[in-house]
Amino acid sequence: MQIDVVVLAGGDAAAVDPSFSGPKSLINIAGRPMISYVLDALAGCPALGELVLALPEGAKTQPFEALGGRVLEGTTGVVDAIAKAIDLVGDNGYMLIVSSDTPMIHSLAINDFLDSCRQEEAQVYYSIISQETTEAAFPDTRRTYMRLKDGVFTGGNVHLAEKATFLRNITLGNQLFNLRKNPLSIISLLGIGFVLKYLTGRLDIETLEDKAKKLLNANVKAIVTRYPELGVDVDKPEDLRLVETYLLAR
Repeated sequence: MQIDVVVLAGGDAAAVDPSFSGPKSLINIAGRPMISYVLDALAGCPALGELVLALPEGAKTQPFEALGGRVLEGTTGVVDAIAKAIDLVGDNGYMLIVSSDTPMIHSLAINDFLDSCRQEEAQVYYSIISQETTEAAFPDTRRTYMRLKDGVFTGGNVHLAEKATFLRNITLGNQLFNLRKNPLSIISLLGIGFVLKYLTGRLDIETLEDKAKKLLNANVKAIVTRYPELGVDVDKPEDLRLVETYLLAR
């Protein structure tokens, strides 16, 4: 399986640190830019090919050029960034999609996710983490959860997609990304039957995978990871304080 990787280096820095000027990925955490922790984790994953750093419009390239990988300028959102990264490295194989605001991740967690993906035949792999696993490791973190018949889960920040499948479903990808913080809205997109199942606690992972397969015309697998680090991101000032505390201890 050929796997390239795109690191999404945009995000709203002002929501995390109003005093910081520049992309959120460059916010200093324990003496280092946040994105550097992510790149260190990826460096320990031998299965990965080309690395692309996708920068938002207006971001200066110079701070990123010394970090390694190919720098992609002027992207206008997550879906656009992934599509342009695929165009840059070629549309063969798969693309690992990683957010730069996840400084808690490490090589062991990413390699474990990739190993789990190899055990399932699919074109799209979506990481999820149980609430129990997340809160056992990081009791102070606040995440958006979805209650399913299988358990209560939050979405991770590391995913894998076949490039051709992603390019074929860009419009739907934009819809899902815009609704990512509202589980009920995502369920509503799938139909009234899903809403009723969700509200009555009868909706399960397998049913969601089957519906996603029909929407995308591709096999979709939810990968339940045991590493909560894949789900902890930095969206708010309290997130920044939390990850800095853990990283300094680590």
